[in-house]
Amino acid sequence: MMFFSSIILGSMILGLANSAVQAPVPVESCNTSSSEYAPNFDPRSGYMVFTSERSGTAAVYRIMMQPGTKAEPFPGTFNSEDQHRGFISFTSSGEAVGVAYGQYEEQSFPGIVTAPRDNGALNLGHPLTALNGPFFVSHPAISPDGTRLVFVSDRVGGEGGLDLWISDRRDDLSWSTPIGLGRAVNSIEDEISPTFLSSDTLLFASNGIGGKGGFDIFFSVFRDGAWQEPIPLDWLNTEFDESDCIILPDGSQVFASNRPGGAGGLDLWVAKRIANSE
Repeated sequence: MMFFSSIILGSMILGLANSAVQAPVPVESCNTSSSEYAPNFDPRSGYMVFTSERSGTAAVYRIMMQPGTKAEPFPGTFNSEDQHRGFISFTSSGEAVGVAYGQYEEQSFPGIVTAPRDNGALNLGHPLTALNGPFFVSHPAISPDGTRLVFVSDRVGGEGGLDLWISDRRDDLSWSTPIGLGRAVNSIEDEISPTFLSSDTLLFASNGIGGKGGFDIFFSVFRDGAWQEPIPLDWLNTEFDESDCIILPDGSQVFASNRPGGAGGLDLWVAKRIANSE
């Protein structure tokens, strides 16, 4: 089943080329002169959720992707006025993880934490200690079924720079020791901002495996026991930075970019699917 789902999803992604989506435009209702990035879709509430630095620290915002709506801070204890928090990722049932800083002996480092729900609130939970440590751990992506978690780290054992690492959820709900995604995906430069489309199909950005320039968006499928050679999403990529790509339920593609035409820094852009396209 995993093999066939990968093939179907891969074909779907490659089909969303210039003939199937409109040219990307800024999501003006989200963007500010500060940076906006890390979009995700909350299936429980129907909001698009993203991270913004407009308040001076990174915080999580939400918006209904409808005309006339405005972004608002996600209520709950996850956001903090004096600490960077963000990069929320959801399972298909609405379970959430995110990033918050933890203190180690000499300094604090970002790490992955749970983000429990309380009615309409998103709260700060506990750190996933099997994944975190005195090194950079961020950009979590939890699979739709909640069984896999891919994240970004510069921990010892990678290929160089920031790499993608994966951990599987055991039957007792603990997380396994992370392993790198391998040289087919990780380069000596940086791989960032993974997002699952299914448990075996992954979107991410890299500045080390070719492309049009800066960070470009790629996808890879898990087949025959390994993550396969990444394929670029060339209809979104430019000579500027593109990252943090998701596909909304209506087929629209939302991503972050510092290309000209935005409000400043990284901005969110959307490429809407053309109606009745196949």
